[in-house]
Amino acid sequence: MDKEKFLKSLSTFSSLKDSDIKEIAKYFHEEHYKKNEYIFFEGDEEPGMYIVVDGIVKLTKETADGKTVILRLTTPGEFFGWLTVGESKPESTYTAQALVDTKVLHISNADFLRLLVKYPAIAVRITCDASKMLLEAYDRLKSLAAEKVEGRIATLLLELAKKIGRRENGKYVINAPITRQDIAEMAGTTVETAIRIISKWKKEGIVNTQRGRIEILDPEYLEMLIV
Repeated sequence: MDKEKFLKSLSTFSSLKDSDIKEIAKYFHEEHYKKNEYIFFEGDEEPGMYIVVDGIVKLTKETADGKTVILRLTTPGEFFGWLTVGESKPESTYTAQALVDTKVLHISNADFLRLLVKYPAIAVRITCDASKMLLEAYDRLKSLAAEKVEGRIATLLLELAKKIGRRENGKYVINAPITRQDIAEMAGTTVETAIRIISKWKKEGIVNTQRGRIEILDPEYLEMLIV
């Protein structure tokens, strides 16, 4: 792939000179992951930073009672990962797994520190972007305790529509292999509950689901369910 062209297309790097982009691209390495393949695990020491080029990466965390919660789906152009500096390490980390066949650009912890020295402003922007995503993920965790399950699933579907869906004849279409299990984990509920609610909405003409495709036929109804 043309790493320089891709990096230049991102807002984080768009203001840089071509010569700077060329130098920065040397720090990033292209990696490929098959569907369901793990990229790194919660608790790993130094995963470094990643940018999704193509595909979808789900970020998950194990709760105290052993349940898996999907914090976020990361899509092309977005950063994920974390960094350690010296003995400093985030107290709470997560697992990254490819939801579909995925291509990423990866920069190691050591290379990121070199980038930090040479291009401090860019390094700060990358860190801020990643931190923002992590804060959004923890906002999702907090909402799990405050919102009713139908509202959580409605919020999730509308977020997915905005993030990876497209508007088509008054409805949203999400073309991605998102399973009932994925929906349950992202909404913090059981698979049985997710199936019951989605089936109910399907009968009422609010959503339609097929293999690898979700259609939101009545987004206004889902919006009314959100607290």
